[in-house]
Amino acid sequence: MLLREHFPELASWNLRILATELNKDILERARSGRFRQMDVNRGLPAQLLVKYFRERATKWEIREDIRTMVDFRELNLIKPWPSMDKPDLILLRNVMIYFDIPVKKMILSRIYDMLPAPSYLMLGCAETTLNLDDRFDRTVFGKAVCYSRRAVQPKP
Repeated sequence: MLLREHFPELASWNLRILATELNKDILERARSGRFRQMDVNRGLPAQLLVKYFRERATKWEIREDIRTMVDFRELNLIKPWPSMDKPDLILLRNVMIYFDIPVKKMILSRIYDMLPAPSYLMLGCAETTLNLDDRFDRTVFGKAVCYSRRAVQPKP
């Protein structure tokens, strides 16, 4: 929805979003595109609700063109990851805070290996790659902080 709102020039692009979750019930609810009133009341502005959702009985259903942009898959960050396309952006916000340092390092290493240049990783405000994986460069975009693969320096 935010891409449609803030970047209308991307409407003709073939945008694909991979959304992952460990909890199967939450994953199925998201995949269905149907949400309870309580769900849409948690931070979704009314103008976006009216524009991108239709009320169906006691649920709110997201528009099909938005829902089909997203591929929902189960993923446990600790277990081996399936093969995935190379992403342009990874949003891993407020997830790393739940892991100990060795697991954080493992996850960041996996992300580094799959992240092509130029592309970005966004973590939550309380999360960083500092002292975990020095192969990432930190970049500030306004109020947002992103991480990218450090450019490989040629050996002399």
